Amino acid sequence: MASAESPQIDEVVAAVLAAPKYRMIAPSLVRTLAMRELAARRNVKAAIKATKNKLHQIVGAYVEQRIDVADWVRQLQAHEVPSPTTVSEDALIQAALANPHGAHLGASFIRASLDLMARHASTRERLPIVHRFYAEILADLPPIRSVLDVGCGLNPLAIPWMPLAPDVVYHASDIDRTIVAFIAQYLALADIAGSVEVRDQAAHPGGPPVDLALALKLLPVLEQIERGVAARVLDALDAPFVLVSYPIQTLGGRRKGMGATYERQMEALVTAREWEVQRFVFPGELAFLIRKGSRQS
Repeated sequence: MASAESPQIDEVVAAVLAAPKYRMIAPSLVRTLAMRELAARRNVKAAIKATKNKLHQIVGAYVEQRIDVADWVRQLQAHEVPSPTTVSEDALIQAALANPHGAHLGASFIRASLDLMARHASTRERLPIVHRFYAEILADLPPIRSVLDVGCGLNPLAIPWMPLAPDVVYHASDIDRTIVAFIAQYLALADIAGSVEVRDQAAHPGGPPVDLALALKLLPVLEQIERGVAARVLDALDAPFVLVSYPIQTLGGRRKGMGATYERQMEALVTAREWEVQRFVFPGELAFLIRKGSRQS
């Protein structure tokens, strides 16, 4: 692997970050990928192309349009009558309004949240079952007063469907500075205490101690960056409960035995650790609730 101080590394990083699609990505991640690709390629131009391709797999494929933070905030703040919804969408809106963290937001805010969540592939796939997803998995846990959402994407917009304590503090991190800026505004609008930071979990795993950590569809992405990173991130999460999930189909809808593959990966991750694991299967998503102990009984 090329030296981290190599002028060629700097050239690749600068070229990738100059691209509008990737300029808001954490530079540490771009540098990690650039070092690997430059070591495997014959020249800088090829390394730039390969680094962009890898970033597309890790980040770009999930966000289908550029995030305009100001415009998205305006959509949340608009007090318009919600557009006509399907029966399932109406059920989701009513479920959010019945939640202490959604009741004060109003139907238009919840409807806008659903629209925005549909613009990120990961949260869009979960939308039809978002209320059931959290209700079933978190049903038997002690009161959850603090959460850490790593690689959060737009998942914090699902807070109105989560069974969290009224005084919950919600921490989140992502490698995309635009997402971080938007989520910070969202938490303020939703009157949720917490913090949001740009953080490259592959290089700096973990975060503050919390009651519950979320790593939703994140571990397969981390393993594309570096083999073994997923285990380091799980070890670094300072929480008695960790909710991990995996997609069981590609963005194109193909399954390709993904569920069985991720079952084996999770089994390998917990084999050497004294953790209890509960398994949950939903349409399109496989989830594991890990009980690490400490902090909460």
